[in-house]
Amino acid sequence: MRRQLVIGALLCLSACRTSATSITGEVPGTLQIAVATTTAESLSNEVSPDSVVGSSVIATEEELITAFNFAMHQRINCGRDPYHCDVQSFADVGSPLFVEISELMEIRRNANIVASKSGSLRYRIEAVEFRTTDIATVTTCITDDTVLVDGEIIFDDSLFSVQTKWTMVRSGQTWLWESAQALHWDVEEDICQFVA
Repeated sequence: MRRQLVIGALLCLSACRTSATSITGEVPGTLQIAVATTTAESLSNEVSPDSVVGSSVIATEEELITAFNFAMHQRINCGRDPYHCDVQSFADVGSPLFVEISELMEIRRNANIVASKSGSLRYRIEAVEFRTTDIATVTTCITDDTVLVDGEIIFDDSLFSVQTKWTMVRSGQTWLWESAQALHWDVEEDICQFVA
């Protein structure tokens, strides 16, 4: 069942129409940021845990949000063109999400299913949490009513809305998707309450 929910969340990220206004991402001004701090016992007596975490949180938060937005746009492009989808550019190779997206794109290629120019995808970053310096979560709310087609045949034109917690891992100088967990979802209702 959990795998079906994750695949459902991935289907929601099918893609959107090609106009620039069809993808709407937003980061609210009051973004919740949580930082997992290191205990004093695990550091030398000369460095306080707060200074270690605090000095890099702002830069890391910006990097994480930038990387998340990049991953989201890459995933959307995969829905538009599953034949040229570079999953490793936004998901950690071998991770659960890498495997699931790769499998989904193979299914899409074999069935000739692509995202049409109809519909849109909107998402909002609701919270960011740093578990360690190399692992973080991003909680989003996504509403997707992109129409998937097989040639001229409509494959899926439903509205799907989901609140998702994405786990991201640091890879070199960037962050990549590692896994995703659907927290709440609905078909045909915008649980994110985006203004039309």
